[in-house]
Amino acid sequence: MASIYFRLDKSGNKRYYGSIYNNGKRIRKFLGCSRQSAQALIKKFEYELLLNIESSTTEYKPISFEQAILSFKKDIERTGVKVKQISVIINKVNYFKSYCFSLGINELSEIGRSHASSYMNYRSATSLTPSTLNKEIGFIKRFFNHCIMMEWINLNPFFGIKYIKDRRNLKRYFFSDDDLSTIMNNANIYYDFYMILLNTGIRSTDAYSLKPEHIKDNYLVKQMNKTGDWLNIPLPANTLQIINKRLSGELIFPELQSQSKRRKCTEHLQSNFEHDFVRKNNINLHTFRHTYAHNMLNKGVPKEVLQTLLGHRSIKTTEIYANWVRKEELERWV
Repeated sequence: MASIYFRLDKSGNKRYYGSIYNNGKRIRKFLGCSRQSAQALIKKFEYELLLNIESSTTEYKPISFEQAILSFKKDIERTGVKVKQISVIINKVNYFKSYCFSLGINELSEIGRSHASSYMNYRSATSLTPSTLNKEIGFIKRFFNHCIMMEWINLNPFFGIKYIKDRRNLKRYFFSDDDLSTIMNNANIYYDFYMILLNTGIRSTDAYSLKPEHIKDNYLVKQMNKTGDWLNIPLPANTLQIINKRLSGELIFPELQSQSKRRKCTEHLQSNFEHDFVRKNNINLHTFRHTYAHNMLNKGVPKEVLQTLLGHRSIKTTEIYANWVRKEELERWV
């Protein structure tokens, strides 16, 4: 049922409004400056509202880019994605938003496939790797799928955008025996950490958060930070010796719990090589994981077993390492 009320303006004059509740939502409308005119218009207000409800049940709901991004962020937060990853996803969507604004496009409904295509051409002209660009495509596609689900738009402008093929050499650098000798001789306070990475193949982000509770019956049992999948792998004797000395605290590597200390650890590793060599081969803590995979394959470990040890969801990821198997090992199997 509609009601009438008034508010005083800055001059002290009365301004009358009509108020109607529809499905729990209050709808208001200005009806004039006298109660008599307001009473004459209130029925018309009710009738217009009824017509709008009946004719606009599927009407497009305009929403700003910022509101859509905020809604998308809240949606992915509910999925349990890590805070750092959420920040990366939202930043990529904001890049595209800024690009649209630079073209004078402010509404979601104005974005078409031509804009998505031109944006990816613009991004491809930078020094970004195909892997990074493909992640960006995936993030933005996911954003627009959320907008479709919320009924803000009808089509995903990135639907026709194809992922970029990585035509570079997929072979990742791994440490040679000489490299490892140099690294370990100079490791100092990082010796234990480097050895854990080398002998387990786990990601450094997982090693940082290792706790005594993750070591069960000589197995490493831990949920991976990147994928959320679980590792359940046996630990070699030399690795257990290192870990057993560190089981008294809450964390196995308490000395690497700040970003600055982790950065110093990486820089210490890179200091064993020339700067250009580090840059060309992307030398970092993850190189220990590549080295672990290389060593396992050279021992004759089947790729299906290596997939489990590394925690890969897809065997195709593990197969990237297949061309590292040394000649003698290939000939043994043939």
